[in-house]
Amino acid sequence: MNRLVPEVNEVKQVQVKPASRIRWWLAFLFFVIGLIAYMDRSNISIIAKPMMEDLNMDKVQFGFLASIFSLGYALAQVPAGILAERFGARRIVFLALVWWSVFTGLTAIVKSHGLLALVRFLFGVGEGPMYPGNAVFNTYWFQKEEKGRAASALLAGSYFGPVIAPILTVAIFQAWGWQAVFYIFGLIGIFVAFIWYLIGRDKPEEHPMVSKEELELIVKNRTVKEEKKEIAPWGQFLKNGRFWALGLQYCVVLYIVTFFLVWLPTYLMEARSFSLQNMGFAASLPWLCIFITVMTGGTISDWLVKKGKSKMVARGSLAIGGLVIFAVTMYLAAYVTIPWMNVLWLTLALGSLGFPVVTSWAAAVDLGNEYSGSVSGWMNLWGNIGAFLSPILCGWLAETIGWEGTLLISIVPILFAIGLWFVVRPDRSFT
Repeated sequence: MNRLVPEVNEVKQVQVKPASRIRWWLAFLFFVIGLIAYMDRSNISIIAKPMMEDLNMDKVQFGFLASIFSLGYALAQVPAGILAERFGARRIVFLALVWWSVFTGLTAIVKSHGLLALVRFLFGVGEGPMYPGNAVFNTYWFQKEEKGRAASALLAGSYFGPVIAPILTVAIFQAWGWQAVFYIFGLIGIFVAFIWYLIGRDKPEEHPMVSKEELELIVKNRTVKEEKKEIAPWGQFLKNGRFWALGLQYCVVLYIVTFFLVWLPTYLMEARSFSLQNMGFAASLPWLCIFITVMTGGTISDWLVKKGKSKMVARGSLAIGGLVIFAVTMYLAAYVTIPWMNVLWLTLALGSLGFPVVTSWAAAVDLGNEYSGSVSGWMNLWGNIGAFLSPILCGWLAETIGWEGTLLISIVPILFAIGLWFVVRPDRSFT
């Protein structure tokens, strides 16, 4: 009786299980969180006119609401970073989302000017932990070659928010009134907060859906090897000139970004005679451009790191290149006479800032390591000092010397920021 005998040279096929990609799904969730945050932040400017009429506010009083938000946001940065390092991104981001969503809704209820300013200040405080929490999350969840792309997710969502916020805000306003805008956006934020808490975790080691292969990949190549719960060495940080340079250059970047966020629509209508309809389309183009550069900038930066380039090349040169492009295109925007050519140069100007924005956050994680929450909080504190000053100072400059001079003066701090990147030098961490 014959038996079937396996061939000696028979090769068993071993099926290799692909690594899961949970970290990138969570990064996408941060994209959504950033999208919501910036829609919540920008919707008030879209319905400014009916809101001011109902609440009997003038432009100065209404403009103060933008600055008071930035003040609350700035003051929350460093404490938020410390809390995120100590208690983890999952809880801190959840509480932040719920907090700012509640105060988004309260914006529709409060009638007193003083109380409304307090609500917007506390709304800013609530949004404060978002970026430091994301920095801590990225520290534990991503390899060193992925930090730029990881930072891009939240930033891209943030800069895509001003692109779609006008469409949603106007639709809600026309259907149910301006108060409904804040109610609906607030409810969306709370819903996303619970989704984040349900599926988010502080570390990949804690997530049940992370495969063994993905976990090994992350742990082997991330910059943090062990957990540290002590507070960051602030005394050491504050004596480090590179620590200050990181914050100051970001102050410049957000000063300019906030100019576009607050004053671009007014500039296009006053200085370039755009109609309201054309202005809406023209004002969205720079934000589309910065959305693209934030997404691509992180990828390019990580690719350079993977190729063995230094962090100064991968982060610093990309940031400096973007700042140089801004200086050139802003100069051209100030002097060009054709309105749509002006929009083109402004689009490239804001778009170029996507490179220093995303590389700043990647550098904060590189430099801070396990203290990335504190370092990123410090950087964003300075960024939002710039955001606080921008609406007031740029408005005063426009009134005093005109829009052309305001655009040209914005180039001066950019040159200062270029020099600061040579001080930052993200090759060596702060610890």
